[in-house]
Amino acid sequence: MVLHKALKYLVLLLSLIAMGFFFYTLAIGDEAIELNTAGSQAVTVSPLIFLAYVTLALTIVIVLIFVVKGLFTNPAALKKAGVSVGLLALVALISYYGLADDSNTVGFIEGGKIIELDNGAQLTKGTSQWIGASLYMFYILAAVAVGTVVWSGVSKLIKK
Repeated sequence: MVLHKALKYLVLLLSLIAMGFFFYTLAIGDEAIELNTAGSQAVTVSPLIFLAYVTLALTIVIVLIFVVKGLFTNPAALKKAGVSVGLLALVALISYYGLADDSNTVGFIEGGKIIELDNGAQLTKGTSQWIGASLYMFYILAAVAVGTVVWSGVSKLIKK
């Protein structure tokens, strides 16, 4: 209950600060921001961006605290989360070691082709394999998601 009150007051404080910056920005007008004369953009926009970063960081920290607290107070949820993370790691390992290869960037000596990046560097074998693994992992997870939705719909139709 105390944490709820503290968070409520923190949200109120951040809202008041944001409202102050908002009205200040409205008061000086947007021409100063567009022209960036005398550093007015740094005075009006930068504090709002900083406030957004602080709000995002606080939100992430609070969510992580409550998620971890919820996991450790409910052993069944902790077990389900562990199984889910383990299955995700298994899909990642299968994607990286079983499906992804680096055959596209072996180089001219081995008969492959060299891929040049925007900054002039060449794509390495490891980076190519990670890209391939990420794509295969996405495909596997998308297929599982679509299959789960279809299975859920079909099982509901069968039960009726």
